[in-house]
Amino acid sequence: MKKKQLPLLVTIGDPNGVGPEIAVKLFALKNKISRPVALVGDFQVILSAAALVGISKEIISIEEPEEAFSACEMGMIPVLSCGRNFKGKIRPGKICKEAGAASIAWVREATKLCLENRAAAVVTAPLCKESVEKTVPGFQGHTEFIGEMCGDDRPVLCLVHKDWVVAHVSTHVSLREACDRAEKTRIVKTATLLHEFLKRYKNIQSPHLGIAGLNPHAGEGGLFGREEIEQIIPAMAALKKKHISVEGPLPGDVIFPKLHSKAFDGVVAMYHDQGHIVTKTLLFDLGARKKTSGVNTTLGLPVIRTSVDHGTGFDIAWKNIADPNSLKDALELANCLTLEKP
Repeated sequence: MKKKQLPLLVTIGDPNGVGPEIAVKLFALKNKISRPVALVGDFQVILSAAALVGISKEIISIEEPEEAFSACEMGMIPVLSCGRNFKGKIRPGKICKEAGAASIAWVREATKLCLENRAAAVVTAPLCKESVEKTVPGFQGHTEFIGEMCGDDRPVLCLVHKDWVVAHVSTHVSLREACDRAEKTRIVKTATLLHEFLKRYKNIQSPHLGIAGLNPHAGEGGLFGREEIEQIIPAMAALKKKHISVEGPLPGDVIFPKLHSKAFDGVVAMYHDQGHIVTKTLLFDLGARKKTSGVNTTLGLPVIRTSVDHGTGFDIAWKNIADPNSLKDALELANCLTLEKP
């Protein structure tokens, strides 16, 4: 499926969070994007955000994604409202049913346009899970929601920053459920998708993957749990049969220093916090010094989706201090993944 001539869509996230602000700030940053970009959200919310941050570019409402080409060529910011306006008042930092309903409607429409091959990828600004859950019961997050739209109930969340790449066996579930999900089939799928991602994104022909253990000391030979023996090691054997280079299972306090020293091309984390805590500790420091951040992407779906690696920032929303660099990095990764490889 060729996507070179299709626009990138950026959903603006929760209207009460930092999403609208960082979305309009994108258009004031230099980037490496080779195709038009359109925002997906409420036109009036975007106008308010542009006024807040002092964006002088003309903002234009478009009806179809294809119209983003001419708008961008004329230096405008195209906004695709998708027939869903924000039926509420902007209340910075507030959990709000109307904000949740609008933000997930924009994600749904952008994903639908990608599935219809009318857009190249969707880049998501943060939404508030608690707000969305008020109209979408059981909502867990972008990853799971888009996965369900694509017919996949096991999407793989991956955090990316340059040579730091971490894919997760489970994401937004309780720690108790995460332990149950650390099973052979999920581990094989996660590692296989990470392997394919590294080949495509980093052009590494034979990626070497680190596989994290679930328990302290990776189970210590069964003393601290048997998941490594019963699930993780058999998964690694299956991966090796597929000619995927893996090493482990290794404890979290060993595997991430090795990733940092580039002993691995990527790491498979067994659950959300195992991969997120160390990644964000590292990248928040980098963000303070280098004005850059990490990116969240979903692996294995027919839709290319990337996102910021932070939340709605309710404490700083609508104060013109939110940093758009994670969203810019997400946009650049999405653009990279849409380009056909030779």
